[in-house]
Amino acid sequence: MRLLRSDTLKIGGKPVKVGKITIAQWRELFNVINTLPQLLISILVAPQADRLPTFIVAIENSLDDVVNVVSVLTGLDAEWIEQNASIDELVAFFTATARANNFGDVLKNVQSALKLANPETTADQGAE
Repeated sequence: MRLLRSDTLKIGGKPVKVGKITIAQWRELFNVINTLPQLLISILVAPQADRLPTFIVAIENSLDDVVNVVSVLTGLDAEWIEQNASIDELVAFFTATARANNFGDVLKNVQSALKLANPETTADQGAE
């Protein structure tokens, strides 16, 4: 049995590479997604105990976006993904993609930058 590289997963039986999302891919993603960004943020900022239920609701409400994102990032046809991929494979792909792109750190850095951009909030809280 041939082992897959650590940056490779299988979706619907086909090996796909997990890697950094390029600027060009981000642009393409913005053209194919509708509700997914807000739902992903909801998952990331949800309390740990609420993440699984939030994730389940997000999947239900964004299957088309999920399939389109996987299609853009893997090069697989969206219709083929719908007919051959399982949810656990897509979750594994998203998890590996999030790790490869440091989404957790990116979110923390964006939150820090937003706090720095709005010093009045910090100053107001300290004055109370």
